[in-house]
Amino acid sequence: MPITIEHVRVLEGPNIYYPQAGVAASLQVSHDLRDELGRQLKTWAQAVGLIIGYLRMKIEPIDDQWLLSLSFTCNHPQLGAAILQHAVEDILAGERQDEDWNHDDALFDLRRQRMRIDPVLPLLQLRAEAQGRVLPVIAVGDGMLQIGTGSGGWQFDPAQLSLGFAINPPWEQIRSVPLIAIGGVGAEIAAAQIAQGLTAAGWQQVMHIVKGDFASVRQAFLQPKAEIFVIALDHSDAVERGLAFNRCTMGVVLGISDLPETQALAAGLPALTADELGNTILLADDQRTAGLARRTAAPVVQLQRTHEPASIQQPLLALVVNQLQQLLDAGAFD
Repeated sequence: MPITIEHVRVLEGPNIYYPQAGVAASLQVSHDLRDELGRQLKTWAQAVGLIIGYLRMKIEPIDDQWLLSLSFTCNHPQLGAAILQHAVEDILAGERQDEDWNHDDALFDLRRQRMRIDPVLPLLQLRAEAQGRVLPVIAVGDGMLQIGTGSGGWQFDPAQLSLGFAINPPWEQIRSVPLIAIGGVGAEIAAAQIAQGLTAAGWQQVMHIVKGDFASVRQAFLQPKAEIFVIALDHSDAVERGLAFNRCTMGVVLGISDLPETQALAAGLPALTADELGNTILLADDQRTAGLARRTAAPVVQLQRTHEPASIQQPLLALVVNQLQQLLDAGAFD
């Protein structure tokens, strides 16, 4: 019974499947394995101590085989991908009665990995407090963590908690600085012009993230002088890894109708992560943005385009500057 894992996506943030971290994969199988694979995944997750949810599976014929597509949310997506691999190995070993496959060794190894990455209780409590304040907790490197982004970030060493020392973050000073995320055709040009325009309008320390992939955005968040981020979303990276942020101040989605299906879904993510106190800006004459307007939590502003794609740049810049000023005047960044 051949089973081949064709592709796995380890999704570390909001993604084209779910608004949270998870795993997506495609497998080539000889027959319908959905029930058996689903049981194996849940058994492995429970044994390892992972939380998985919203398991979705579909199967379709391809040549003389079947293509099985699946996805699920997971609190540790790297380990989620590993339990998928081991679930498949369990099925194959059972079919061929393979005595060389050591299920217990694989299980104990994943348990050890999970215990190493699970935080101690005080850090769990601190993360929960940050989440309640809608603040990200970002890995800095060398074991350090940062709460908040840019000039509003505060770094600390969680090892102090393991040693029994108390950590008292200055919550009144910690914040996420404004983030403008742009997806769709022309996002790179729009992001560059918006960053330049904001600087010209008097905004200080505007950080333009040219290639908005997960790693670049997370690294930019650690810059201590940044007062505002402008990101041109990397669609391909967002498909494979998800977003590096859970919320943005302003989500801008330009043309997506001409993009491939998965990239169009990724390009729409800024609208779905726009904060309800911020704004979503959608290209009015793009057919696929209508669905985003119904799903975003933020107030929607329609961007009109009359002639060529380039004609949207100046109206878009004016919209962004105007909306940011309104949010600033309303105290949204306090």
